[in-house]
Amino acid sequence: MGTDYISLIIVSAILGMIAVFCFLTAYRHHKEKGFIFTNRWLFASPKEREQMGDKVKKAEYRVGRNVFILVGFMFIGIAAYTIIHLSWILIVVYVIVAIAVFYGLVYLVRLIKST
Repeated sequence: MGTDYISLIIVSAILGMIAVFCFLTAYRHHKEKGFIFTNRWLFASPKEREQMGDKVKKAEYRVGRNVFILVGFMFIGIAAYTIIHLSWILIVVYVIVAIAVFYGLVYLVRLIKST
């Protein structure tokens, strides 16, 4: 066991902790509790947030939940690839990233059409 292997384990552990944070945040969004981490909510003024209503707030929680689940799986895949170095794991991570980008674009198009 060289220092390179130990550093890879440390990096994988850090990536795993980030993934756990993402899954915990997704769980809190599923329960509709906590801060909403979406651009629409972050960039809105406090007055605009009050005017959005429960329907929009639930939609923002749903979007945040789905994105944090995808990002959590992405970090788990990167952590696994860091240790195992199997190319198919990296391909799965790329597919997850593509799904997340596609989901974001679909959400953006729906948001633009609804306003």
